[in-house]
Amino acid sequence: MPLSIADKVLRLSLTTFPFIDASQFFPALSTYKVDRAFDLAEFEEAMTHFFRGNPLFSKCRLVELAFDTPEEFPLSSFQGLLAEKYESYYDSFLLASVTYRSDPHLQGIFTCVPFPLQDGYKTFRFHQALMRTLKTRQDGFQITQGLADLGVRADELADFLPPAETSPSGASKELPVTFTEGSDSPVKIGPFLEKMRADFLDRDSANMFVLKNSLYSPKLPLGNSLQFLTVPRSVVAQSTGIQIRDYYRAEEQRQMDLLSRVERREDFTEAGRARIGKMIATPDVFAVNNYGNVSAHDGSDAHADQGTLVKYEWHMPLIVLGLTVGERSGLSWTITIRDKAFNFATVRTSPQDDTVKAATGSNPAASVA
Repeated sequence: MPLSIADKVLRLSLTTFPFIDASQFFPALSTYKVDRAFDLAEFEEAMTHFFRGNPLFSKCRLVELAFDTPEEFPLSSFQGLLAEKYESYYDSFLLASVTYRSDPHLQGIFTCVPFPLQDGYKTFRFHQALMRTLKTRQDGFQITQGLADLGVRADELADFLPPAETSPSGASKELPVTFTEGSDSPVKIGPFLEKMRADFLDRDSANMFVLKNSLYSPKLPLGNSLQFLTVPRSVVAQSTGIQIRDYYRAEEQRQMDLLSRVERREDFTEAGRARIGKMIATPDVFAVNNYGNVSAHDGSDAHADQGTLVKYEWHMPLIVLGLTVGERSGLSWTITIRDKAFNFATVRTSPQDDTVKAATGSNPAASVA
């Protein structure tokens, strides 16, 4: 039986990186309004469902984090925590229950996950499935069923896992960029991309990277299916927001058509290395990451009184952030929850060459030709 396209998408992501190190982890935090915070024993019980039938993860490092106020755990501090904890979870991922002494009715789920194994949107869905499992004490992940529905050969997928770099990480606590944060009223995709176009032109960028998830399956909070879809300046400059959308959708289809022809393991390896090589080599990038309206997954469908999502925060791993710094580069990301669109963006900093080197170091994954 031929491989499903979903299976191929996941295999390509795993072969894009020859190994996993600190530059490839990314942090994310979901914050919920709850009637009471869940304890670690409940987290541990819930996670047994996630690991059942899971070809990518069999364990995690589970910890508690407590702060006086949410302001003591801002997005800008996530990388420092990643660097501090990295050596403890290089062969898995970090999961933390976050609580705040100022408000016992806030509960955070914080993760640092290896990017080759799990993209940001799938991590968002993992957080929501975990909260659902905590509230109902039933399996909200359905990993085995989700893989089966997509035709993924779980036993073979496990063979594609890149090895973890187990030497001391040397992970930097400093990010190569600084962020701005804000919230606005939700907008549709056309006006949103019009704003991205204006930001792109203001920075005089050469290429737009649209970060788009190719597997929005509601039944699989697992894996990396993120695509980096390039829209060149010549297209951005002369296009409306909807025309930019149509262009990257056509590019996504082109990439999927190419992927549909890949079958052998060595071909996946070759395609993965070519993919990251092209990403690293693309100059003056302005990246756009839009999760869209995720209100359908805010937790209100099951025991809303026990926990409802109010905010989701994340940033890309160092290996990606290193591509988005400099006078002509940047990154903008947004997520809409009910009546708020939460917006994040990088601020222009130092020249790209220096920060790319700082972010990626001598990582071969970042220097594949």
